[in-house]
Amino acid sequence: MQKTRGRPKAFDENEVLAAAMNHFWEHGYESTSLDNLLPVMGIKKSSFYHSFGSKEKLFSRCLLMYRESVLTQLQSLKVEIGPKKTLLMLTEMTIQELKETGKVKGCLLANSSKECYNKYTDLSEQIQSEFNFMHEMFIAFVSEGQSLGEIHSKRPAKVISGRYLNSLNGLITTIQAGASEELIDDIVESLKEILE
Repeated sequence: MQKTRGRPKAFDENEVLAAAMNHFWEHGYESTSLDNLLPVMGIKKSSFYHSFGSKEKLFSRCLLMYRESVLTQLQSLKVEIGPKKTLLMLTEMTIQELKETGKVKGCLLANSSKECYNKYTDLSEQIQSEFNFMHEMFIAFVSEGQSLGEIHSKRPAKVISGRYLNSLNGLITTIQAGASEELIDDIVESLKEILE
């Protein structure tokens, strides 16, 4: 039998990462301290440093987890309802979150980009890379939607997906700024038109 060094971890790393990711998502990177994270993650300081090293390294792993969770969710939805309805579902989920909670958390990448831009070089570069990955995924969804005849626009998939992604983030920002229901409805309609 092979012996292992040290004591085994007394926590599920994915659960701990998910708890940290949700805290960052709710409160932001800069507003989150180690003192905030430890009780949320349910681990001691020594375990934190041993497993994650620093707040910045932890956040980097949270960004990867966010990408994987979004990718898994959207790919699963696409199988069930098709690429166009999956993209539109993002709009519906945003409005549903507003109705149920009175607020919208938005996209972790978009939220974090505002905080980290020109302040944290490594995180900024990672956020840009993750955002580009998401854009490529949207392009693939739009392209598939065009091939299936769900999206009739002859514009390049890159243009359509870019407009949709920017408008979706614009919808979230508009809601977070306290816009009127009329304006929100208008943006939702424009998002549907982009994918016609």
